[in-house]
Amino acid sequence: MLQEVTIPCGKYDYNPETKKVSIVKAKGLLTLCLNEENELQLKWYNLDQDSKLEIERFLIKGFTFFEKVKGQNRVYLLRFTDDDQKYFFWMQSEDQSLDENYCKQFNNVINAQVLDDPIEIEQQPPVQTQSQSHSQPVQQQMDQQQQQLLQLLQQQLAQKVGPGLSLTDLLNSEFLTQISNDQEYFEALKEYLPPDQQNLEQFRQNLLSPQFKQALDQLTHALKGRERSSVIQQLDLDYRVLEQEFDGVIAFVKAIIRKAQNKN
Repeated sequence: MLQEVTIPCGKYDYNPETKKVSIVKAKGLLTLCLNEENELQLKWYNLDQDSKLEIERFLIKGFTFFEKVKGQNRVYLLRFTDDDQKYFFWMQSEDQSLDENYCKQFNNVINAQVLDDPIEIEQQPPVQTQSQSHSQPVQQQMDQQQQQLLQLLQQQLAQKVGPGLSLTDLLNSEFLTQISNDQEYFEALKEYLPPDQQNLEQFRQNLLSPQFKQALDQLTHALKGRERSSVIQQLDLDYRVLEQEFDGVIAFVKAIIRKAQNKN
């Protein structure tokens, strides 16, 4: 799956407030690589500064467009539909006739990314916590509890989905109280907690604390912003979910569901 294109080009600094650009008078090198993990990674190096890496970003097919700027000589624009970031580049190859070919190669690499099918979030039947047989292995019990948690999250998403959805809408006090009062749910989540916080009482206090709600509000704000794809990626989740879901909060939850399903 590995594909790559390398383009000799300089860049402009773009001011999103004034909508103006200023040229960076340096030789540069733009690379786009589709790696073995099916990730599109963009990099731009300043060759006049010992090949200093000045731009690095992961791209998503369907949200990324590389095109010539009309009326401008050898200037190309890299734009995105999921945020307002723009990158302007000016071609530096001696043979100007290669410009369009570089542009075509760049877009070919983007289009080579294989996107998964959309996640279907369906209404799940009500989940009832059932006592587990003592003869079952502990790991199997934990996996079953994690599956029940996953179903609860799917139910919340199906019931609450709509414009302006926030994480505190999904993880409301009723939902968090249900989770925090269940010893088996705690055991299922214990492996994800810091070593010094792996006790039920502290788990309960943290979930129901104002600080946790504030953290959810802050994460909601980040997921609603123009860098939502980067936020999802930094949380070790599949940012490609944004290909099917524009809302960052819904995409975030679907990415969690996808990761849990792949794990199991």
